[in-house]
Amino acid sequence: MRIIRALGLLAIAAIVLSLTPAPSCADSWMLPTTTTYTSCSGLARITVTPRDLDSQLRYFEDKVAKVDSAGQKIGAAHVAEARLERLVNKRWQMVWKRQIANDVAPVSAIVRDDGEYAITFDDWHGLGYGPNAMVIYGKDGKLVRAFALSDVLPADYIAALPHSVSSIQWRGDPRFSTDGRRVLIPIVIPSEDSSPKPAMIDLAIDLADAKVSPTDPAAWEGALATGRKVRARQIASEATAKTAFLAPLVGPNVNAEREWHDYLREAVGRLIGDDYTPSTTVLRAPGAKDYSVSETWVHDALTESYADQVALASLSEPNLVSVLGKIASQLPDRSLSKVTMFVALSDQYWPNVVTVMQHTGAKLVQLDPTKPIAQRPERIARRYGS
Repeated sequence: MRIIRALGLLAIAAIVLSLTPAPSCADSWMLPTTTTYTSCSGLARITVTPRDLDSQLRYFEDKVAKVDSAGQKIGAAHVAEARLERLVNKRWQMVWKRQIANDVAPVSAIVRDDGEYAITFDDWHGLGYGPNAMVIYGKDGKLVRAFALSDVLPADYIAALPHSVSSIQWRGDPRFSTDGRRVLIPIVIPSEDSSPKPAMIDLAIDLADAKVSPTDPAAWEGALATGRKVRARQIASEATAKTAFLAPLVGPNVNAEREWHDYLREAVGRLIGDDYTPSTTVLRAPGAKDYSVSETWVHDALTESYADQVALASLSEPNLVSVLGKIASQLPDRSLSKVTMFVALSDQYWPNVVTVMQHTGAKLVQLDPTKPIAQRPERIARRYGS
């Protein structure tokens, strides 16, 4: 399998606009546009109008630059607002309208049937992060309490939950209890499996005093214990990865494609840093299934116009020398003069590669799998600090 890593990547989340009222008892994800959440009986609704952004790209750029009101659209709404209404005599009557705690918008919201309470969840583009994991609004829109995730869950439990760049996947779809006195939040139970439907357990928040309590204390203790076990395994795995990152690098213990790709990327990173990431190509062993296509990978890696940095390895060192010789014999003199080749080969075979590639003009860099390569200090500082 051939892997090519781009020199840079701008990750931007897609915005899907939604103006359709979303029942609060159903899946009601909110994106940064005006969205209405209706109570399960349809007798109350809350409409959230976000702070108006110029664009996602502008928002992300301003966040990186630590600009206040990141991404703000000139002349547009500077704050996020909510309007709560009740259905009276078949007509919607406004109960309250006010600025809400979120910077841009919440991710979702629910409203009680009588309109006395509304709760928002999380910040747009920051699920689980910040002080607004849950915000309770009471009579006349008064803020009862804002919860950070750390106010609800232990730190080790949070760390054990599934994380992405901008989200902590901590909950399912909240709902009000049957008597309307509590909000019930399905909490994800940490697991080492990446199941699209993780197991969950309810936590209850009392609306009157904002007290947090499990609906099933025994089951909740079990979930906490599971979280601790998952986190302990994560810490052990992180420690192993750190040790490997800091230790001198040698060739892989297992002679397999994936392991050689990993070795090539890490070896080149240690030699020249991470600013220029080469393509990595691994030649399969002769006689392997689909071997022939791997020769094509090696040829293309050397001859495609964008490939100015190429890293090569093989499951058979002598065969790599043979294949490179065959490819080089078909290439004009100096045709690879702009290409730097990082080749994983031991001293025994290196002179042969130098000989067969000499007329191509390629710059050759040996990666001897038996010789340790030290980690670059700047890579250590970038990942773990000084």
